Amino acid sequence: MNALARRLSLALALLGPSAAVACGAEAPLTAVDAIAVDHLEIVQGDRRLADTTLAHVRGLPSTTLNAKRPHTGVPLAALLRDLGVDPAGLQAIEALAADGYSARLDATELNAETTLVVHTTDDAALADHEGPLRLIVAGDRARSVRQLRRIVLNP
Repeated sequence: MNALARRLSLALALLGPSAAVACGAEAPLTAVDAIAVDHLEIVQGDRRLADTTLAHVRGLPSTTLNAKRPHTGVPLAALLRDLGVDPAGLQAIEALAADGYSARLDATELNAETTLVVHTTDDAALADHEGPLRLIVAGDRARSVRQLRRIVLNP
């Protein structure tokens, strides 16, 4: 490596990932627990395809699922379409929580109108230990993901 390349590499390392993005390179994926609390990443392999926020999700047309408590959110397939991902082309997704918990959904489940990215329960924002975003799979509480931070496409 020549001296100029070493200096550039050192400068980018000191400036952090945002400098690499500004220079045209894609920032590497961060650990799930390092994703900002109000953000949700959509990734495939080691590429980030989309990044959205709680505010964006709240601004989309919502539906309410009445289980023991009313959960309001956006159908997962609708959110993916809004972010430029065609859910019809997916075989599966893996939803990851901030604490590392994950759930895998097949194509039928991820396209179901009752699989929601929830932002409100009982007409209030989700409690810190639940959100701010939560994936709810109707009828399968064990695969609902609290503190949703990342969705991996075709894992």
